[in-house]
Amino acid sequence: MKSYRNRGIELCSFLIVLTFLLVVDQSSILAQGISDLGSQSRGISRTAMKITTEAKVSDDDYSNDQIPKQALKQIDPDKDRIPFDDLPLSAEDLKVLEEATTELIPDYQAATVNIQVGGGQGSGVVISPEGHILTAAHVVGKVGNSVVIVFTDGRRHRATVVGVDVRADAAIVRLDGKGPYKFIPMATNEFAKPGRWVVAIGHPNGYETSRLPVVRLGRTLSITPRTIQTDCSLVGGDSGGPLFDLNGRVVGIHSRIGVSNSINYHVPVQVYLNDWEELNEGDTRDEDSDNNSKPAPPRKAYLGIRGRDATGTGCIITEVSPNGPAEDAGIKPGDIITKCDGKNVKNFGELVAALKANQPDDEIKITVRRNNTLKEFTVKLGATEL
Repeated sequence: MKSYRNRGIELCSFLIVLTFLLVVDQSSILAQGISDLGSQSRGISRTAMKITTEAKVSDDDYSNDQIPKQALKQIDPDKDRIPFDDLPLSAEDLKVLEEATTELIPDYQAATVNIQVGGGQGSGVVISPEGHILTAAHVVGKVGNSVVIVFTDGRRHRATVVGVDVRADAAIVRLDGKGPYKFIPMATNEFAKPGRWVVAIGHPNGYETSRLPVVRLGRTLSITPRTIQTDCSLVGGDSGGPLFDLNGRVVGIHSRIGVSNSINYHVPVQVYLNDWEELNEGDTRDEDSDNNSKPAPPRKAYLGIRGRDATGTGCIITEVSPNGPAEDAGIKPGDIITKCDGKNVKNFGELVAALKANQPDDEIKITVRRNNTLKEFTVKLGATEL
């Protein structure tokens, strides 16, 4: 049991999660857009619950001379893919899935880093021996920022933000040292697909010397060209961390948490592959930087916080996104939101519902309780893609 604890994952938690997946109520599954499809696994025909989506992400192979060759990994779908696009239906399935996952975890953890910027913390992943790190734009802020990278063993290195795409919430950081560094390459084909198993790793609530990066197993729920949605449970501090497949590759980067901590959004690795040259030349992309004929993607109001239900009533803020609307207004971690535009907020779900009634650039009033004192802030909401 000690070895599992050292790896940041416990066998009992693993089995509890998978057991839940086996017994989850079918009616609630259908309500989330899951359909009953036939599938093949290890040559055995069986019926399995699979998640469907109308959105499609190109599965073409990627090739870019600017990207270090070791940072890319292509697989042969007929030989390399582990057949885990289905729910496990037996103890044997669970064992095979467990063994395949735990075998990869040490290397995944070694490449996952903590990123410290000012008083904030997030996560990232080293994807090349030269020290390229993928993370989320809201974690590192502006191009040129100097950040501190903390490795699993506690070593600290300086790094520089070399590129930011605010619209996609994507950023690349480059370690100032020469390396070589432990890394996990990016997927160049067979990307995240609905129903496929993935592994999310990060530093929830920041770096802690008493543990390794925390591991969570989940499945892809839906995809768009700029977003992967999974059921991997994430909290503050995980932002910018990696989403891995079961073939030793990075397929996404943690971006934002949904209404529930178990419904989360990630930037697809394809965004980094497509924008690699720009992101490594110091470009900063924002909502106004795309001057082309493509229609703008749908957007929704964005407050820039993560939180949970408070004890009693209200919702407590656990993380405030750097340079986000909430931080700009003066809201801080630890504040308890009690009202939104004058209406009482009993829990985090009610806050989300209130925000859905607003549009990007709307101004709202947020009342918080800080050190037993009520404070009211005017917040101009930002925007994020649906």
